[in-house]
Amino acid sequence: MNKWTIRLIGFGLMVLGSVLFVWSVKYISAEWPQIFVGVLSVFFGGMGFGILIMPMETPLDRADPQ
Repeated sequence: MNKWTIRLIGFGLMVLGSVLFVWSVKYISAEWPQIFVGVLSVFFGGMGFGILIMPMETPLDRADPQ
């Protein structure tokens, strides 16, 4: 996979988490589905942020040896 594809997947997961959070707060009135979707939104947002800031190369992959 390309680096930008992985970054876009991470950004998409963060956006999906935000949409799920707004949907759970605004449109779901039952307690347990609202909790479930809220926790799911936090999970997607956290995974998206983790993928977004994940380093793409290791120190061994760099071209300049020390």
